[in-house]
Amino acid sequence: MAKYKTTKQIAKSSKKEISDSKLHKYLIAIPLIALTIKFITMGNIQAGAWFGADGENYLTGVDGLLKDGFYSDEPKLSYWPAGYPLLLWPIAAISTAKFFYIVSFLQSIFFAYSTYFFTNKLRTSSLKYLAFWVSMLITFNPTLSLSSLAVGYEAPIASCFMMIAGIIWANANPVLDRKFWINVAFVGGWFALATFMQPRFLLIAIIIAVLWALKVVGTKNRIRIAVLVTVIMMVAPAIMIIRNMEVINKATISTNLGVTMRIGAGPETSGGYLRTGPEVPCEPKTPATTVSDNEIVICVIKWYLSNPVDTARLSFNKALFFWSPWSGSEGEGTMARNPWLKISPAQKIALSSKGGQDLVIGPIGVLVSWAWIIGQMFFLFAGYRVLRKMGADEKFLANITLTPVVLSWLISIGTIGDHRFRIPTMSMSIFLQVIAFLAIRKKLNDRIG
Repeated sequence: MAKYKTTKQIAKSSKKEISDSKLHKYLIAIPLIALTIKFITMGNIQAGAWFGADGENYLTGVDGLLKDGFYSDEPKLSYWPAGYPLLLWPIAAISTAKFFYIVSFLQSIFFAYSTYFFTNKLRTSSLKYLAFWVSMLITFNPTLSLSSLAVGYEAPIASCFMMIAGIIWANANPVLDRKFWINVAFVGGWFALATFMQPRFLLIAIIIAVLWALKVVGTKNRIRIAVLVTVIMMVAPAIMIIRNMEVINKATISTNLGVTMRIGAGPETSGGYLRTGPEVPCEPKTPATTVSDNEIVICVIKWYLSNPVDTARLSFNKALFFWSPWSGSEGEGTMARNPWLKISPAQKIALSSKGGQDLVIGPIGVLVSWAWIIGQMFFLFAGYRVLRKMGADEKFLANITLTPVVLSWLISIGTIGDHRFRIPTMSMSIFLQVIAFLAIRKKLNDRIG
């Protein structure tokens, strides 16, 4: 009898290994298939890449760097954060003729590898059942995936978050050895890359570092994790601050925060990028004749505090704009160049005829758009709730993956309501939404069965 049980156990173990092996192959194959499709697409795009929303501005910055070097006085390198152009600079120095092909190639490779990395960490954990569907839905999400073929920071930052989440999840209950501290340094490095491209993720990096630190036993170890991640991450903004101190004599990352906040504020505007009505007033302090960016920030904050009704209205609008569809009557943001819109059925219907346009922007289109907005938020928080209930480690991962999404959402409410701002954290929101979808599917199957 004992011999029979042993043989049966071996058979089950062998079957499990085969299943794991197949899943691993799927997790490799899925990003590779998408990568192959992207390479084919690159060959059919003029120059090999599309422009993102700020593509021309980034290239203007790169031209300045090519001409004058690191301390170029090109205004756009100080107005916008210079990190992304600085990353593109070496590529342009290698080859201007193949520049767009190289950018698309590197960003697509990074996206494919980070998708595999994150889902493979799920495969080797208690969340193995999620790995296949997370890989499928991240890889073949048209807006997120095709963004790696555009000149813009959105897809690379989404890739950084997958690397960060994968490393932290694999070290949820670590042995505090040399390998662990190398992983902590890696997380700091990926955050440095993300904040170099878009500094608004600084706060997110610090909060996630603190959450990870609190998961580890021992006050000294907690301090070491938080400090190590933060110090490495701060190298990125420090580079931009040093550059601006030399070029414009200001210790700042960029000079567009106040302008951005001002666009999303005002008594008559909706909170989106296309503002209407008068701007928030802001007078220079004598003897100055112009208003600094920091002074505009203070003016906008004071206006919000002095106008609570308008603040509530704008906050509500911008909260919805963050989750709005890419097109249609309820779409709000700077995604007119979204590669997905080139093949989107809704977009094709709207452009096909007057009747098609009326359908997309009429009552039916509005209903579908609101279902999209509400559905995204519902699945996000439902997935978060399901993951938290699975156990202590899963609760930790739920907090790690929700934090960048919610904080990006709040930052958007404080600046401009723009659906483009959700792309960098879409890899994390899709992960949580997949959990909700599979949980609901399981409940329905259980009821039917």
